[in-house]
Amino acid sequence: GIVKALEILTSDEARELFASSIKAGKEVGASDSYDTGRDIAPSLIQIVSANAAAEAPLRAYNALKVQAKAVHSLRLAALAIRVREAKAGHFDKVIAAINDMIKTLKDENLADIAKRDQCKEEYLKIESTSKDLRWKIKNNVAKIDKLTKLIELRTAQKEKTIENIKEVDRQMGELTAARTEENGAFLNAKKEDQDAIDLLMAARDALASYYSNHSVAMGEVQGSVKGVFVQQPEFEVSADQAPDAVFSDKGKRKGEAKGIVSIMTMIIEDLDDEIKNGMKAEEEAQLEYESQMTAAKKLREELVAKKVSLEEAIAKRGEEKEAENEDKTENEAALDDEVKYKASIKDDCDFVIRTFEKRAAARETEMNGLTGAKEYLVGFQPSAGAAFLERPKPFDDGTLAKVRFLGVRQ
Repeated sequence: GIVKALEILTSDEARELFASSIKAGKEVGASDSYDTGRDIAPSLIQIVSANAAAEAPLRAYNALKVQAKAVHSLRLAALAIRVREAKAGHFDKVIAAINDMIKTLKDENLADIAKRDQCKEEYLKIESTSKDLRWKIKNNVAKIDKLTKLIELRTAQKEKTIENIKEVDRQMGELTAARTEENGAFLNAKKEDQDAIDLLMAARDALASYYSNHSVAMGEVQGSVKGVFVQQPEFEVSADQAPDAVFSDKGKRKGEAKGIVSIMTMIIEDLDDEIKNGMKAEEEAQLEYESQMTAAKKLREELVAKKVSLEEAIAKRGEEKEAENEDKTENEAALDDEVKYKASIKDDCDFVIRTFEKRAAARETEMNGLTGAKEYLVGFQPSAGAAFLERPKPFDDGTLAKVRFLGVRQ
């Protein structure tokens, strides 16, 4: 160790060699392109003691063991055992395993961050989509309710319109029935008047023929029939007493015959006027009936058109309601899908988000253990325990001063 080195450096041959070869000052300007024939790089075996090399795997093992226990890492514990069993100076495979695990931890960290961010993004998407779907479903329900009320209103209006059509039909029927009855009464009265005229004319013609055949001159027939049936005849004796039957010759009664014929003529004329007035009234009644029927038919046509329009509106609103129900069903199904999807990722995502910091800290602990172990294995030693040279006994700082180099101390 140190004693051997001092023996080499303090021999007489060494001092003479140093005195002739070592020059004052620092040699500069040397080029590494020349081969001096000597390999002056220190060997690890020359620098690191055998004890330090033996301690490296043990220190690495302890570093891994402490961190494995802290985070309950089985893989770190398994690697620690592997390090402990490694032979001194043959750490390549162990270091490669540590590097692989370090890479795995970094990959896990990146994957964990990506998974956490993905979960948060998915939760936001689900919340946004679900909120939009709930809003759409609310609008679906509101529109369906509105369409339902409109359909009920239009249905009520259609039923009222149908009742109005029936009422118009009833009124038209009553008008037609009344008109038919009035027309029947008119025709009956007209026929009666015509029959009466025919009888009166036959009787009058018979009297006129009789008096004409018997050369009884009646003169001009005149007068009015209107007072004939109003004034009551005056009887000389009594209204209930039969007159005396006194017959006279055929010429004695020509004045009375004239009066009878005049009365018949006036009755005929009055009946004819009655027929004319009846025909006028019938014409006016028919025109009034036709006017009322025209208005009723127009009203009925309007009501029928209204009924058709209401039926079309009801059908259209029904189609809109059906489409809205289908849209609502689709939105509800989509919302259900979102709920199910959230439930399917909830356990994993909640775990990732809830334990993210804890797992990140555990990986950092594992990483520290691996880094420390690797440093031990590649030659790192803590400063307090560093020993680059073997020290079988304490080193005396004054030893170097006692060494006699030529020209240093005589």
